[in-house]
Amino acid sequence: MAEKVPVLSVQDVHKQFGDTPVLNGVSLDLFRGDIKVVIGPSGGGKSTLLHCINFLVKMDAGNIYLNDTRIDQSRKRELYAYRQKVGMIFQDFNLFDHLDALHNVMIGLVQVRKLPRSEARQRAEAELERVGLKDHMAKYPAELSGGQKQRVSIARALAMEPEVMLLDEPTSALDPELIGEVHEVIRAMAALGMTMLLVTHEIGFASTLAKEIYFMDGGRILEQGPPQKILFDAEQARTREFCSKIGRLNENSD
Repeated sequence: MAEKVPVLSVQDVHKQFGDTPVLNGVSLDLFRGDIKVVIGPSGGGKSTLLHCINFLVKMDAGNIYLNDTRIDQSRKRELYAYRQKVGMIFQDFNLFDHLDALHNVMIGLVQVRKLPRSEARQRAEAELERVGLKDHMAKYPAELSGGQKQRVSIARALAMEPEVMLLDEPTSALDPELIGEVHEVIRAMAALGMTMLLVTHEIGFASTLAKEIYFMDGGRILEQGPPQKILFDAEQARTREFCSKIGRLNENSD
């Protein structure tokens, strides 16, 4: 029986900035419907990994495959097509301040997907309603809370109908009381079978969502496994130390 092909495969990715190595041979696979979480200390390479996967940062070595097809980062047309299939949610929302919520979601559909404006508007309205912003479509980013801004960015990514979503600490810029509304949307995405790779420090949330957790430090994946294994019975001392500290921080913030 043929082995199942990953929807996204990251193979031996290396990246350094100047003389500083940031990624040292990172590999991982995402199969359709997978939800995998990357945890680790700041500076461990987590965000750079997501940026390399989406080719926002040019890797020094390694390969990315989507549905068994290698992506050539030198071909712009190929990258545009790839980024429509691999959506990304950033820490700081990346919304256009001069556009209201509706047109922030519409813009990619019109300019990238080349949909008629009427069809783009219909899809944008549906996605904003799905993330609970039906009554906020005409508001500009300055009129929205942090949680609402992040939900607009999620709606924008979902409107492109991606096969994979990359989420780079999507709640790190939010006040604690706003985090729950973004978690709710991510859980809804999970329930619909969206394939996701999520970078987060929120271990409790990760443990309820993830099929597998990767622990990164020093630009490498030091350990991977089911949440229960990584968070409470890790083999590596460095993993145990990190999870213990983060666990205490989460308890103190409750």
